[in-house]
Amino acid sequence: MNRSAPLAALAVSLALLPGRPTQAAPEWVERLLPHTGAAGRLENRLRRLDAVEIDVAGRRGAMVTVELRYPELDGRDTTARARIFLPPALREGPTRRAPLVHNAGYEADAGAASGMLAQGFVVSTPHAHPLNPLGRGVNLDRAILHAVRALPFVDPLRVGLTGGSAGGWMALMLAADTFPLMWAMPDVPPIHLGYNGAFIAEHQEMAAPAAGSTTPRMPVLLAVGGIMVQARAHYGVPFEHPAYLAASPLAHLDTVTAPTLVTFSTADLLVPIDQVSPRYVRRPDLSRFPQGFSTAMTPRFPGVRGRRTLIEALPRGSFEVAVVPAPANPVPLRLDAPPAGPPAQVRLPFTPSRTWSIVVLDEGPVEPAVGHFKYHWAPDREPFRTWAEARGVQADQLTAPKLERMMKRLRGEPWRPLRVRPGGEGPEIAGNVLDWPEAERADVLLGMRAFAQDDVRAERLARLYARLPGRLRALGPRLGDGTPAGVRAALDAAMRAR
Repeated sequence: MNRSAPLAALAVSLALLPGRPTQAAPEWVERLLPHTGAAGRLENRLRRLDAVEIDVAGRRGAMVTVELRYPELDGRDTTARARIFLPPALREGPTRRAPLVHNAGYEADAGAASGMLAQGFVVSTPHAHPLNPLGRGVNLDRAILHAVRALPFVDPLRVGLTGGSAGGWMALMLAADTFPLMWAMPDVPPIHLGYNGAFIAEHQEMAAPAAGSTTPRMPVLLAVGGIMVQARAHYGVPFEHPAYLAASPLAHLDTVTAPTLVTFSTADLLVPIDQVSPRYVRRPDLSRFPQGFSTAMTPRFPGVRGRRTLIEALPRGSFEVAVVPAPANPVPLRLDAPPAGPPAQVRLPFTPSRTWSIVVLDEGPVEPAVGHFKYHWAPDREPFRTWAEARGVQADQLTAPKLERMMKRLRGEPWRPLRVRPGGEGPEIAGNVLDWPEAERADVLLGMRAFAQDDVRAERLARLYARLPGRLRALGPRLGDGTPAGVRAALDAAMRAR
């Protein structure tokens, strides 16, 4: 018998205990992320648990697992994990500041992160969370973004957001909160969470096999039913409750001010196009669906000033919609086999003069076996991304509502308050939709100071700040003497005093 085997197994199990580094980090990673003690609420917020080097197109990057604390919807002090992928550029140039992209909601692995790593981006993502993004809410991703953006090797002026489905919803919610932001690229995001939640949850019986059959009638829709069980438990109120509107991008469109490229499909059976606009709904063959099936959005769900869809609620002149027709010979996506051909290449169009570029892939109507997409596509977003990065953060990204939101964050006030019953028990309580107060303050000041590096942007900040109601001037009656240098000095003083 090998008497050392049990001891070796014990050593491995101890190394994998939560909060314990599993191996020594590469020297360059340890220099960038040195903290291995308890995670703090602001200082030393990211506790390094593990780090390994990874290949990035023949160069060495790293994948780092970290632990962090954040406040939950009910205010509980919670611990979770994230991953930070470090590009080879940081190993080769230790004094550089790198751009950041946060993959929102769902976890990105090293393969998914590799393209951005090769271009010099840091990539952050939640790690190993047991709940779907819609079932856990925004709080964790918000905390990850705050913590990673504050790292000294990250450039707070060059931050992007991406995500698909529930991750697209998360990306839009973060885009409404984050300032400044280079770009956001969400795919098929739920826009009205209450409507989308009710649609999925209340069609589960229809999606299941008919009596005497074992074949689901809407298999993909049936498979995601558990997501809305999680969401319903998270907020603890019915889907028509105002809490779901407050937790929807629809209620936060006034503070999404960075260039945003968002993609939808007319055939999406999980995120119906109805919540974008009824004009893009393609009439389905209802004989293929169980009796009573409908994607219609009804007045049951509250809207923003009565507006329930993305196109209704967006300010006029802030968006452009491009409808992309299906390819001539589309390759259908199948549930039981890989696609029978290469994807259709499509360069996603965008309008530089608009904040929102909305792309609708016209795949025809919904069908019972479809998920998000009916056909095999290969969307190309690079023209939009490279344009947004070359353009940089413009002064007009700061608007009066965006500044008001930041001032409310400094005061500990939510932009859209909501009341919830976590777990569905007890009385309704005020839901917490902010990070720790010290983390919110640090993130707001970091963003404002980065924005004010440029004189034109600093002057706009001073001008809009002076127009705020007195109650919202959380940094005093004015920002310095109103000059760019004065604005920067006032923000520097606020950062030192935090």
